[in-house]
Amino acid sequence: MKTLEQERSNYAFKCISEIKELKDISFEKNASSLISKLGTLILTNGLGNTLAFLFAKGKDHHLEVIAIISNWLFRQEGQKEPGFKRDNVKNEIEKIMKKLVLDASVEQYMYYTEETLRLVNWLRRFSDAMLESGGENE
Repeated sequence: MKTLEQERSNYAFKCISEIKELKDISFEKNASSLISKLGTLILTNGLGNTLAFLFAKGKDHHLEVIAIISNWLFRQEGQKEPGFKRDNVKNEIEKIMKKLVLDASVEQYMYYTEETLRLVNWLRRFSDAMLESGGENE
């Protein structure tokens, strides 16, 4: 049986590996840059505002990060395969925002925020090790 921390690190590794397998250097750099700033964005603005910002930006690397976070958090709530992908996540904005922000109790929102920050730590570690760095400034 794996610990939650092991599951988190395994999931983050899988996500970063999938980005690497795309062999799109520009996407890699932009995703790496965003992932490196994501923890600070969440701590400064909150999870809800950060997700809204990423949806508003709407570029592929923003949508990829939303899909990664949403899939992880929905799995933690018992959904086996939420199935959010970069190309469908924008259509799921209402479902994601309602579940993770708008309809969440204070305790749930704090849990989602803490869990996202823990996931982001692993994403950043693997991103720094595996992806090209130096994307756009956002």
